[in-house]
Amino acid sequence: MATITGLHAAQPFVIEQVKVARYVAIEETAGGFTIPGPDHSSDRHIQGIAFPGVMDVASAIFFRTRHTGLPRFSVRVNEKTLTQFAFSDNDPPERCWHEIILARALRPENNELIFGVSGEGAVTFGDVLILYTSHELTVKVPIVVTTSVSQ
Repeated sequence: MATITGLHAAQPFVIEQVKVARYVAIEETAGGFTIPGPDHSSDRHIQGIAFPGVMDVASAIFFRTRHTGLPRFSVRVNEKTLTQFAFSDNDPPERCWHEIILARALRPENNELIFGVSGEGAVTFGDVLILYTSHELTVKVPIVVTTSVSQ
């Protein structure tokens, strides 16, 4: 057991906790992808997304859409539905979206983002970015060392 001495009531005892805003840009969404695609699939799964140091607080997702016809779409992260929307005749063909991701929906590793489309028409999703709070100041990047054998 350790004893802390020399503290007075006028001096609060605190520790500092790191909290930084980070974002992850989902590379596979640069330039966009359309659902249904050429294979007529009704959804797109993006797996293996990491959020290093993610804290159990709300986060946010940002993305853009372009649609044809009158489709409906949904976006999920892991088991949580983030948004569901049905386009109408009055909707502009291109839109930008932002949605709150509830606390504890993101994990440090192995997250899955699922875009689904149904109804008549298609939706192109693009430039997906997720903003979150992290308790890590730096990003760990693995170092790859190779050896070269001269002959």
